[in-house]
Amino acid sequence: MRAALAGLARVVTSRPSTTATDTAAGTHLAAYALGTGQGFVLGVATPRRDPADHSVASVAAVLLSLLTGEHQSGTGAARSSALVRLLLGAAPETVAPLLDAERGRVVHALPDGQAAGPVAASALGAALGSALVDLADGLVRVLVPEDREPAGQPGWTLGVSAPAAPRDWPAADVQAARALARARATRVPLVSHGDRPGLAELVPHDEAAAHARALLAPVAGTPALTETLRTWLSLHGSWDRTAVALAVHRNTVRQRIARCAALLDADLDDPDVRMELWFALKHSH
Repeated sequence: MRAALAGLARVVTSRPSTTATDTAAGTHLAAYALGTGQGFVLGVATPRRDPADHSVASVAAVLLSLLTGEHQSGTGAARSSALVRLLLGAAPETVAPLLDAERGRVVHALPDGQAAGPVAASALGAALGSALVDLADGLVRVLVPEDREPAGQPGWTLGVSAPAAPRDWPAADVQAARALARARATRVPLVSHGDRPGLAELVPHDEAAAHARALLAPVAGTPALTETLRTWLSLHGSWDRTAVALAVHRNTVRQRIARCAALLDADLDDPDVRMELWFALKHSH
């Protein structure tokens, strides 16, 4: 199926035609060129030929063309930003081969000095080897191809996700955010999400996830508590560094951790308790 869609993509990007259709294994396939000369294609697979499906796909192609169109009149940065948000929010699996980016890393970055602007964000993207840059509220997000491993950049603090397939980019976005929080807390220029197997890999994933849900149930309904507990444990119980990582007051951290201890009915000064909670938090997503 993917090979057939990729073939249609080559048709609409190498010829004047903006659409192409085919049938594979009883499934109707269609490809729509997005914009002109950009190489982006919308691929659609449906169980049958339906005029309504074609209409919806055509409208989607027009809207996506606005995101992937040529950089004109200063709108390139906005289009790039919108595309990054689309990909990190919900990247369809079938789009992966058509984007020619089967795997990639998500980078979160904050400038060490004043807030980042569009020019600085674009320059960072260029330094990391990617034009897919999103700037919002001073945070820069860059989607980098897997073969371009990010390096530290002067004047920036970076958090880097593990390499991920497009369907996992939203999860990689979360990894990058946590890596950036740890980089800021530990005052290092770059932290990458660890992907080395450890003792936790000896426990079957389903069993570990079930244990995590049961153990963390008392705090699971309050994201602020679970994220504070996760950050606090990762920083070895440091109140100050946790406050920096979460951008809250240290007293807020103390109050949240005390609340976690009460809800979990656990002694968070006990290293065995901390180890078990850390294991559960690592398997809670």
